[in-house]
Amino acid sequence: MKGQRLALVSPWVLAAACALLALIIGVFAVNNYRREKSLMTDVLLERGATIIRFVTSGARASFLDGVREGLPPVWKWSGHMQEILEHTAEHPGVHFLAIVDASGKILASSIPEKVDTPVDDETRAFIGSIVEGGNGPGRFRYRVGGSLSRSGSIPAFQVATLFVPIGKRQLGQQGPRLNGLNRGGEGMMGRVMRQHLFSSKWTDELERVSQQKYSILVELDLAEFNKAVRQQLLQIVILSVVLLLVGIGGWLSLLTLEGLKGSQSRLSRIKAFRDTLISSLPVGLIVTDSKGKIVLCNQFAEQIASVVENKVVGFSPEDVLAAELALALNLDLEDQKKQTAGAVQKEIVLPDAQGVMRTLQLNSLSIIESEGAPAGVMLLIQDLSQVKSLEEELRRSERMAALGKMAAGVAHELRNPLSSIKGLAILLKSRFQEKSTDQETADILVQEVERLNRSIGELLDYARPQKLMKADVHPEEVVQKAVSLIRMDAESVGVRVEIQMEDDLPLVLADQDKLNQVFLNLFLNSIQAMEHGGRLDIRVATQSRNVLFTVKDTGCGVNKEDLPRVFDPYFTTKPEGTGLGLAMSVKIIEEHGGTMTFESEPDVGTTVVVSLPCKCES
Repeated sequence: MKGQRLALVSPWVLAAACALLALIIGVFAVNNYRREKSLMTDVLLERGATIIRFVTSGARASFLDGVREGLPPVWKWSGHMQEILEHTAEHPGVHFLAIVDASGKILASSIPEKVDTPVDDETRAFIGSIVEGGNGPGRFRYRVGGSLSRSGSIPAFQVATLFVPIGKRQLGQQGPRLNGLNRGGEGMMGRVMRQHLFSSKWTDELERVSQQKYSILVELDLAEFNKAVRQQLLQIVILSVVLLLVGIGGWLSLLTLEGLKGSQSRLSRIKAFRDTLISSLPVGLIVTDSKGKIVLCNQFAEQIASVVENKVVGFSPEDVLAAELALALNLDLEDQKKQTAGAVQKEIVLPDAQGVMRTLQLNSLSIIESEGAPAGVMLLIQDLSQVKSLEEELRRSERMAALGKMAAGVAHELRNPLSSIKGLAILLKSRFQEKSTDQETADILVQEVERLNRSIGELLDYARPQKLMKADVHPEEVVQKAVSLIRMDAESVGVRVEIQMEDDLPLVLADQDKLNQVFLNLFLNSIQAMEHGGRLDIRVATQSRNVLFTVKDTGCGVNKEDLPRVFDPYFTTKPEGTGLGLAMSVKIIEEHGGTMTFESEPDVGTTVVVSLPCKCES
């Protein structure tokens, strides 16, 4: 689900990021382009203005030179301007210079062929805007238009302003200097200049020239401008590409990070699933690495080996495990390399955390890396205790079945001779004198024959299948009836009987008389085991779909070596017992589809648990 949500969200996030990045790049590029273009325009404008000022200064110097030389008022300043413009056009980056009148006619030009020719319409409109705008000298305008010196399709940077060769203000500025020359002893030259400058003809000529609307036009090469703009565009492109690459790199990093997070999440889930799987395995698992240190111990292995995982991980097996388990894990490297066909199996008997002896099957398996090098040892521990118990139960059942068949045959063969012996004993008794020794001997013979016949009857009852009269039985009634039969015996030896029953116990489908026989036998065994008094606890409860009857006493108990034989026929620890009580009881319970377990500890007591399937409503 997280991966699906990421797949839905990421395209929108990516689109927003790309749009934001494109907007940033666009704004940055436009601003840089405009700033660079403005800077280059200012540079070209300042350059054009400088050239115009230079030409204007040259014109004034030329005019004053004409005055010094005593030229007549009809002196044509345009011829001197032609020379100035031609020399100025030799500066690098200057294509064309011209003096243009208000009608658009070129009066002087850096290219002599252009003199007395009109300018194009765009240039005439540009110059007309200067004249009509009333801008005085020193107020510059510019534009990028077709070149006048080359083909009109070639763009050029044009700067223009009003042109006044010399006016009254400039002439007034020159008067003090000329007066100074006169007073300084220049003599005749100063007087001539003053005479020409202030004569009415010269004054009229200057007035006429100053009233003309002349414009000076400078045309500059755009190569440097275009080069700078191209460089700026190239820088913008490079920067845009860099930012784009950075954005792509950031996006890829984000995808990589998301992929890493996803991989880590999947790895965490796989690890959690692996840990859960290993912990819930019904077999013990202990793993060591190539250095022989324990790296894994699951929950089942903790119970079997009576250890805690965090206290064994990182240690050598011989330091924290039982000797048998450590030996199974300590395979040398050569054995690990050779062990490719299968695991090494071995059975051991080991006590668990509760001290119960368990039969374990150990399977040692080497872990081999892809390169063939051993990476450690894996030990699988399987609890065979239940299997062994079932095998023992099966063997007991087979033994009991064989014994039952044999007992039935033997009992059939013995009963007829016993009847004859009993008859003969009675006959002999009748022929002896009353209260004689022989008559007493005959009575003993009859009694022993009857006892033997009873034993044969009990054996036949154990051997042949019981016919059960099943009906709905209340568990509490069975227990209460059996307790009422043994209460007097319990009180006579000082045994206190305690009964605990759950409410609303389910019914069981059983033969009530047979169950009475079973529980009466169990209660009597417990009372007989407490000759000097004690406590008999009886508890009835439900577990899953079964009813559990727990009978616990504080009697003498049974030795461990005798526990496997308590359900065998004719095995008893009581001097007067027949050894068929528990054997018959467990047989009856099994015929009802239940189980009986027996636990005992000497001088502590015995606990018998009977489990019967309940009659549960479906």
